[in-house]
Amino acid sequence: MSSFAATTRSALRHCETAWLFTESDFKTLIFPVMIFATVVSPRPKLLALACTVCWLWLHLFQFNISYQSSADEDIVNSPWRPLPSGRINVEDSHTLRWALLVSCLGFSSLLSFSVFLTSGVFIVFMILHDNLRLGHRPIFRNVCNVAAYVTAGVGCSLILYFILAGESSLDGTSIKAFSCSVLVILLTIHAQDVADVSSDEL
Repeated sequence: MSSFAATTRSALRHCETAWLFTESDFKTLIFPVMIFATVVSPRPKLLALACTVCWLWLHLFQFNISYQSSADEDIVNSPWRPLPSGRINVEDSHTLRWALLVSCLGFSSLLSFSVFLTSGVFIVFMILHDNLRLGHRPIFRNVCNVAAYVTAGVGCSLILYFILAGESSLDGTSIKAFSCSVLVILLTIHAQDVADVSSDEL
């Protein structure tokens, strides 16, 4: 019984750690992207929505681990996050990040080739943002952020189209909607940095 209790506590701790990596981005990415994808897609069903949310959350989890592993300002802005709070060390976060990359591509390949390509594009921009440090250059950071939002939205819409209508591409209305969102996000994404002004000197 004690072994079962210890395993349960460990599993719950891991779940809480995963939640803490992504908690702050539900209002900035999960909710807006899902609402947008639902509006431009066929009438969704619960199973399709659940699958889409899982896909989106896994990609957000992957991105946040990658980004937060090198985000020194979290010590000031978000000390409750897993890395600055010591819930997970940097080495383990890197291992988890690459494992999630494979998982995201594998999950996407089970859905459709279009979703797989979208996942690949998301990962490429994540690497440009974090590993190649383009996230430290204002213009490139905005471009990478726009790409992350748009590929996330396109991926979610493609999943809904595939599950609900058996189609592997978006219609003209969806493409126009995403084109407009690119401009809106590009012109407004920098506003999210206002809350981090206190740590910009780190």
